[in-house]
This record gives sequence, C-alpha cells and structure tokens, in this order.
Amino acid sequence: MSLVSSVWISTGYSAPADDIDIQLPDDLDALLSEEQAAPYSYGGYVKNETAYRFDEPRSFTKIRNILFLDGQYEFGNRAKFFSSGWVYYDLAYDFFKFETIAAREVRDEEEPLVFVEQLGDDRDDAGAEIREFYFDFYLKNLDVRIGKQHIIWGILEGIRVVDEVNPMDFRELILPELLDYRIPLWSLKLDYYRNSETYELIWIPDLKFHQPAASGSEWEFFQILDTTSKPESFTPKFSEIGFKMTRPLGGAEISLSYFFTWDDYPSTFRAISASEIEFNDPDTPLAILPTYSRLSMYGATITKEVKGDILKGEIAYVSGKYFAIDDVFDDEGFLLNDGEFKRDHIRWGIGYDFSLWGADFSPAIAQWIILKYSEDILTDKYDTSLNLFIRKPLQRSSAVFTFLMIRLINFQETYMKPKVVFNLTDRFQVAAGMDLFIGERAQFGRAASEDDPGGLIDLGQRARFLGNFRDNRRIFLEFKYNF
Repeated sequence: MSLVSSVWISTGYSAPADDIDIQLPDDLDALLSEEQAAPYSYGGYVKNETAYRFDEPRSFTKIRNILFLDGQYEFGNRAKFFSSGWVYYDLAYDFFKFETIAAREVRDEEEPLVFVEQLGDDRDDAGAEIREFYFDFYLKNLDVRIGKQHIIWGILEGIRVVDEVNPMDFRELILPELLDYRIPLWSLKLDYYRNSETYELIWIPDLKFHQPAASGSEWEFFQILDTTSKPESFTPKFSEIGFKMTRPLGGAEISLSYFFTWDDYPSTFRAISASEIEFNDPDTPLAILPTYSRLSMYGATITKEVKGDILKGEIAYVSGKYFAIDDVFDDEGFLLNDGEFKRDHIRWGIGYDFSLWGADFSPAIAQWIILKYSEDILTDKYDTSLNLFIRKPLQRSSAVFTFLMIRLINFQETYMKPKVVFNLTDRFQVAAGMDLFIGERAQFGRAASEDDPGGLIDLGQRARFLGNFRDNRRIFLEFKYNF
C-alpha cells in the first residue's frame, strides 16, 4: 500500500496588483534577517488515542496520552542535528483490570485455569523513548548521517520485501502508523552521488530484533524466551552492513541492494525425543533453544510512471533462513534437524497507484516462495497476501477518509481499517475509525480427551496470525494537536 499525498488549494477573488497599497513594517529587513539567522527549529504534538473493544468482554482497552517533541539545529550549510522522542501514559489501566483489558477469560476459555494464572501480566501503561538522534554532514558529493535513525529501503509502504533494515515493534500488532512501529537503530549511513546515480552504504552495530507485545496482553502472539541465544550489540563481527545503488533506467528508477543482517525472528531449535512427546511428562524439561541466525538479502526495486499512475515493484532473494518443521524424527528418535530446515526463499511484491472518482487507490500483492521445499515444513511453499489502501478527501467537511485492507490468502484471514480524519484547524485533528479482524485462531499441540479422562488427543496443526485477534475488534477515537 502506498500513501499518495494531495495538496488542495483554495482560490478566490483578488484585486489587481495596482490597486493594492501594501504597508510594510519599518523593521522588515531586520525581521527577515533574524528569521534567516535562526539556526534551530522545534515542534511536536500532543495526542490522545482511545480504543473501545466491542467484543466480549467489552471494555476501553486504551486511553493513551502522548507527548511527542522534535527539534533540529543547523550548523551553517554543512551540518545539522536532529532529535525526536515521546513519552506516553495509558489511563486505561487506572480504570479497568488488566485481565479485562487483555480479554483473558474469553481468549483462553478452553485452556486449563492453571495456564491462565501463569500468563504474564506486563502492562504497556507508560513509556519514554528517544526516537531519533542523529547528525547530518553535507560534503561535496557525500551525505553522512550518524546516530539513531530510521533507514527505509522499500518502496511498497507497509509491505516488507526489501525493507528489512529496522525491526518492528508489535506493541499493538501492526495497528500504529508505519514509522511508529519501526524500531530506530544507532547506525551510520553514507550517500555518495555520482552523476545520476546514488550509492548508499549502511553500518548497524546496534542489534535489536522484533519486539513482542507485552506478555499476557491482548496483542501477544510470540515472546522471547530467557533461553534465546542472541548476538551481542556493538560488537564489530556481529554488525549488520548493507549497500544500495539507485539510478534511472529507461524512464524508471531502479535500485539494487545487498544486506548482511540477522533474522528478526529467532529460529526455535528443539532437541526433543519422540518419547518425550509421546509421554508428555511435565517433569521432563524440553530443550527449546531459540537462536537468531544470519541472513543475506539480495534485493531490487523499480518505480515507473505509467500514464500518470505509478507502478512499483520489489524482489529479494534471501539465503540463510530457517523454517520450522513438523514432528519428524531421525533414526535415533530425536527431532530431525532440531526441528528446523534451512532454506533459501524469494520474496516479491508489486503495487499500482492510481486515481479514480476523486480518490487515490493503491492495491498491491506480495508473495514468499520457499526453494527446495519439503512437505515437512509447516509454512506453505507459496505465501501470498493482498493489500489495498484507499484515500478519499471529503472537501465539504475538510476531512479525509482512508481504508486499509490486508488479506492473507493462505491463512484465509483479513484485517480492515476504515478511518476518517477531520481537520478542524491547521493544527487540530480529530480521527475516528475501526480495527476489524476476520479469521480463525492458531491451533497447536494437544488437548484433553472428552472420551478418555486424563488422556490427550492431537490437535490439527494450524498456524494463524491476524485470526488470533478476531475477538479484539474495536472502535477508536484520536485527538491530535500539532505545535
């Protein structure tokens, strides 16, 4: 999906220039000189985000108040400093019980009580973070940016094909704005300009990975275990490094890239024997060893104008990724390959931005293809998703209607987000919308047998993503004041 910006200009009657007698202040030159000489600027916003879940148990699940600040200081024409950050506090936890906000009684109604009582209860009720903190240096043919920053390589916004530099924060799944759920990293970025080409080099010693939602929260779908093996941050041999070249070609803009990185999801290696699974002895600890692994990504993008519309495409070849397999055992009775197969895969995506009936449409399709596929791999060989973003200005009410839909074909699940933003003034906005989920929940492992007290039955293995949150449908209201 791609956000297509629009500028609306209001015109009216204006008198001929000869009839206008403009009185300029005597100190105009001094005011202009002072404004031009000011090397700094700052701004920000205050925002309230309130959400109400209309599925049982009905409850306000978010009353979050946010203060965001940013500022920059220019050192002449050759350097600039920029920083931004936010603090937030969620009042929902002051008015409602954590168990109600997390919807545990409904979400885990089929689980044993002891399971529900052992769930975590981490609260995402307050926080503070420096979002960006970097210096820019401008040389003759070279731009240097060093510090905490976002690095965006993709051109299909909201679809991660080539754009795997910054990990994601799943505090609210994928519901926040695009930049809000990216995790900024301490990095060095060099852009070298030669004729019509741009060469970009990035070095990232700051290693962070996908951040799960708070344990036990309504958006939890994975957690990082204490036994997870991860590389040490700010250690040269573990650093991430990437290179990208961008240039025009045949009326289009193309890029080629290489990124030596880490998989932001750990591979869950399991040293488990068939006997441990068969007897399911609770006193026997299972050796589960999640480990982050290295990836090499070779990518390309293309952007081309087609009769006033925009065609976008991305493709990546990724080597080094591990995929979980079903319970397949070797000759000695242990889980084959510790439960993971290493396979290369291809990712591709294509989108088309066009205008129709006064609205901007951005449909897109993306797919993963696992090479040298084995039927033992739990993930399908082809994994396809469809995205649609619509933006429609409502001029009479100074409002903008947007609609986002994500359809995961393999899982047969959908997320939809209709939203209307009312621009009451140049600085004050009010927005209202809904977050809707359609699909089934994931299903793994074993459950108690109704026919055999104390016995267990195998459940059908069913991996799901969006469907896990089908009972979290909500309406939301946002107030935002920019300054």
